[in-house]
Amino acid sequence: MLVVTVVENSEGLSHIDEIAAVPGIDVIFIGTSDLSFSLGLRGQQDHPKLEAAIAKIVAAGKKHGKFLGRPGLTPEHIKRSQRQGFRFFMAGTDTDFMAAGAAQFLKPLGKKRSLKWGSGL
Repeated sequence: MLVVTVVENSEGLSHIDEIAAVPGIDVIFIGTSDLSFSLGLRGQQDHPKLEAAIAKIVAAGKKHGKFLGRPGLTPEHIKRSQRQGFRFFMAGTDTDFMAAGAAQFLKPLGKKRSLKWGSGL
């Protein structure tokens, strides 16, 4: 069984060393979007304050031998995160990938994908 804990608010950040020390936790996953809101950054994913929070979580995870996880926004983002020590990623869902494929098909036809079911081309 794989046990993943999610750190996505400032309270979790302030207790990260204790969280990372818990036996049986395999992965510390950072909910970067929620964490940014909790830090008052309104989703700013490249803000230095968020980067410092992520670095603190990474340090605690490494100290306690935990795998690190986060959302993988793009292949380039995943590669950069791997260099930081991340090994566990949440990528898009199956419907995200299907929608992206449909958008590539529809764009040359001058169509936009619709969020309405059964709306057709």
